[in-house]
Amino acid sequence: MGAPNKFDPNEGPVAMNQTIILAAVGGLIYNVLPLLELQKTPKADRPDFKDWLFWLPFFIWPLLAGLLGFAYSSSPKPDAAPAMTPLLALNVGLSAPLILRAMAQANPFQRSVQPVSDPEA
Repeated sequence: MGAPNKFDPNEGPVAMNQTIILAAVGGLIYNVLPLLELQKTPKADRPDFKDWLFWLPFFIWPLLAGLLGFAYSSSPKPDAAPAMTPLLALNVGLSAPLILRAMAQANPFQRSVQPVSDPEA
């Protein structure tokens, strides 16, 4: 008989799927929380729920959060780096919009030196 089949849910494709799903749920929670706050808003000031653009972030952010969770969990880590836990995967998903906005706003080609004005002018 061969060696017993050892199954570790914290490694392999199962852990990867769990990470992606929890990160996507975090991205969805990012959109649901402001939606829950709309109950305090007067009806005249509420958004148009029939507009498809209102619902677009509910699909886009979970997809991007799952992608970011996948990228984080599949990237090589040093031995001292923490393992991707369910709580960390959820946190990556919740913070995905902030991370992606910061990455989009960062311009590595932007000049850090400001032009000097001519004192004689």
